[in-house]
Amino acid sequence: MCGVCGTYAPDGRLDRGVAVDMHDRLIHRGPDETYSLNTDVLSAKLVRLGMNGITDGWQPAEDRSGRYVAMTNGEIYNAQALHARLGSAGGANRVDVAVVPELVARYGVQGLGLIDGQFATIVLDRAENDVFLARDRFGICPLYYAVTGSQLHFCSEIKPLVQSVPEAWKVDLGAVDQYFSLGNIVAPRTLVQGVAAVPPGSAVRFGPGLEPRTERYWRYGDFAATAEPVPDEEIRDTLRQAVKDRLHADVEIGAYLSGGFDSTAIVTEVSGLRSSPLRTFSAVFDDPALDEGRFQREVAATVGSKHEQVLVSRADITEKFEQMVRHCCYPQRETYNVAAMMLADTVRATGIKGVVSGEGADELFFGYDSYAFDSAARTGRGARAENEQAWGRADFGWEVDWRRLAGRRTDYLTPQVREALVGQEFWRTRLIPFSDEEVASLSRMQLRSVADVYVQLSGHLLGDHGDSMLMGSSVEGRYPFLGNGIVALAQRTGDGQKMVDFEGKACLKSAYEGIVPESVLRRGKHGFTAYDLREVTDRRTWDRWRDLVEAGGIFPTGCLDTDPRSRAAEKWDFRLSAISIAIVMDELGLAL
Repeated sequence: MCGVCGTYAPDGRLDRGVAVDMHDRLIHRGPDETYSLNTDVLSAKLVRLGMNGITDGWQPAEDRSGRYVAMTNGEIYNAQALHARLGSAGGANRVDVAVVPELVARYGVQGLGLIDGQFATIVLDRAENDVFLARDRFGICPLYYAVTGSQLHFCSEIKPLVQSVPEAWKVDLGAVDQYFSLGNIVAPRTLVQGVAAVPPGSAVRFGPGLEPRTERYWRYGDFAATAEPVPDEEIRDTLRQAVKDRLHADVEIGAYLSGGFDSTAIVTEVSGLRSSPLRTFSAVFDDPALDEGRFQREVAATVGSKHEQVLVSRADITEKFEQMVRHCCYPQRETYNVAAMMLADTVRATGIKGVVSGEGADELFFGYDSYAFDSAARTGRGARAENEQAWGRADFGWEVDWRRLAGRRTDYLTPQVREALVGQEFWRTRLIPFSDEEVASLSRMQLRSVADVYVQLSGHLLGDHGDSMLMGSSVEGRYPFLGNGIVALAQRTGDGQKMVDFEGKACLKSAYEGIVPESVLRRGKHGFTAYDLREVTDRRTWDRWRDLVEAGGIFPTGCLDTDPRSRAAEKWDFRLSAISIAIVMDELGLAL
């Protein structure tokens, strides 16, 4: 996966020390090698986690004309096919990401849409002295940027950028409102005012004036369901190919095994493609309500994997929660990222540098319970103008509970912050890349799928839960359900094949009937969760967090003293959100 960082100054007044400082804070993402690109307007560095082309690949990579030069982190699984298409397969540089500047030279930014993989790239156009930053279709690889004065700074993580650039950084109250409303922060917004995330499937170009020009080269949600159901065999073949592509590496690839259907289908396919036993990893708990160990062990025994379970205790949550937040610098709503961090530590300790995982299946094939509700013919859905502004449809509010939102703001935001938020509320920004007219053509479940991808999958499941936790231990995550082939299949599979008798992912489960263990195939959706933070935290630690929360100026006195479960049907413990935002503000030195 690696990490990229640097500074671009079209007027030539570069502070190259910023890139060096960011690089030093990114070593965990790529401890194997460091590459540099220096011109009169650009200073960029890449830390490499060697996965492919270890002995015969390097960066930066150029197109054949020499006009475009790129520094890219990530993996391009169809690089060989792309080189053949471009007639560029004969080059000496065998690293897969060397195809990026060739694609840009031939097709411009739109050429990035041909990539099956995960990447974040910085490309310099030597003819124009312009730079653009781009990110893969789903935003698996993060990339942040900030313009300060006459310089553009960019980095794979937000923390090194903020800590390396001497600026009076402030918290973005609009992002705080997004989190307390949605449970996520949606790109391009971040928790830091003045720092933006490159949106998934997009490139942001900068020239002499440093005015960002964003061009989207791909989006999820252009559904085109076929008249006939997609056959089970085609579903299995397509997923198997995506798995096979993501096993391609010069190093061993392991797998996460949660005990749910998605990871089980993946490890089943991996085991069928390998001659040696697969290494699988999972988190277990001593609380029966949380533990999925018996399902994990059953699947491991079925596929013959060499399985390792990581026991996450209550004490681990207490001891590691703040460490986890200070690393990823992203708000939290539950404690399960501690388990994800411990899992990644264990994977790396075994010598494994990459794992396949099941993210994306629920969003693409309607696996969450909310899709079952959407599939029911109901009337009387409340219409709101705010919904129309945020989503393009007045009767669609995604996961926003408007009845409780006002009370939540009162509980967790001071009067001064609530006043400052007027005009910056989360719903004032269109949160998905669709116009009103395009939204009107989507079914309710399709619209939810689009919202799930852009609001929850990118920033959270692939971001702080995925990339941050994995790369903190120098481990790369790979996601077969987000392969181009399986995504295309999902977009031409009808709603009625995905949701059958209020059961989501029906077509996937049908395809793996008799292949995946019956106990896993028929079990209900079980989200990855961990212990409640307040129940496992000692009084002294909680009091210290209370002081930190109240010192930040965003949250009112006493907001940590009310049990949110007293508010009926609150989905998350927003005390964790307040604590984690206060920790991030402290770690990054953010002012109100």
